[in-house]
Amino acid sequence: MWKNMEKSRINEFNYSKIIGLLGEEGLIEEAVRCFQEMKSHNLRPSLEVYNSVIHGCARQGNFDDALFFLNEMKEMNLAPETDTYDGLIEAYGKYRMYDEIGMCVKKMKLNGCSPDHITYNLLIREFAGGGLLKRMESVYQSMLSRRMALQSSSLIAMVEVYAKFGILEKMENVYRRVLNSGTVVKNDLIRKLAEVYIDNYMFSRLEKLGVDLSSRFGQTDLVWCLRLLSQAGVLSRRGMDSIVDEMKEQNVPWNETVANIIMLAYLKMKDFTHLRIFLSQLLTQGVEPDIITVGIVFDANRIGYDGSRTLDTWRENGFLRKAVEMNTDPLVLTAFGKGHFLRNCEAAYSSLEPEDRENKTWTYHHLIDLVFKHTQCSLSMKD
Repeated sequence: MWKNMEKSRINEFNYSKIIGLLGEEGLIEEAVRCFQEMKSHNLRPSLEVYNSVIHGCARQGNFDDALFFLNEMKEMNLAPETDTYDGLIEAYGKYRMYDEIGMCVKKMKLNGCSPDHITYNLLIREFAGGGLLKRMESVYQSMLSRRMALQSSSLIAMVEVYAKFGILEKMENVYRRVLNSGTVVKNDLIRKLAEVYIDNYMFSRLEKLGVDLSSRFGQTDLVWCLRLLSQAGVLSRRGMDSIVDEMKEQNVPWNETVANIIMLAYLKMKDFTHLRIFLSQLLTQGVEPDIITVGIVFDANRIGYDGSRTLDTWRENGFLRKAVEMNTDPLVLTAFGKGHFLRNCEAAYSSLEPEDRENKTWTYHHLIDLVFKHTQCSLSMKD
């Protein structure tokens, strides 16, 4: 109907625009039909049109059609450009077809199309995403020899894969490049680095990580978490007190993460005096306990602490009737592990039927009852 209104609308520009839009929306069958119709009007598809069709087919995993159109394009004396191959490489990476990526790069070079810095950066990200360190590092060395610029997304991909495999020195070297580039670092990446340090019992590195972050991006909750964990990980009372005093000087309020880090350290030291003091200060500090805090109290009870006063206070304040929440930074569990109470929570919860899990608002009172019932049941089964 649109074409019949005005025949002049049947032109290369309009078809190119429509095919591009259909490809972006993932409507590849419609894009291909439109592409064939364009040729039936004796209109010559441009490089951009071929790229839209080739990339669209490849994104949906239809590589046979993508390569068919690539060959057709060359028969039309249209030389593929780096963008043509980059779209194929990205699609191969999506489907974890890493050998095909290598063959695509070879074909690219044979056809006289030299990979540029965009292609090399793309290769680093795809190989890093697949955990192919040797291939990633080979591309990285090629870029260095050609003095090509590394994009921040490529550097971050390298840091992530080194962190994933716990390759500490290389992880730190590339991370320094990320910081020096001025790239804004997301908290998820910082946590991955911190997990490597924790797994290697290198708690002092957490302090340096936090200080580097604060010097570039300011004092954030994650920075305080890292710095506190660096002291709590080695059970340093003086170190934790120093961080708490620094927070007080800067008027930084406590949160669940700060409180739970300190209390977990005192629980590990079996320092019930300081544990009691910090539990009594929660409300005055404006911190509402979460499931980690509840777990600390019950785990302490198992080894001789009397937490009845704390539980009575929570019961009187109506806290135990509130919905269960986990507001503590996950790094805390990485550093201290899940306590006895939390492990029992998971076991008790997983023992329920799916409908019983979903059709209930879980309060702390309900969860505590469930854990005790499950524990008693487990004991009677052992007996």
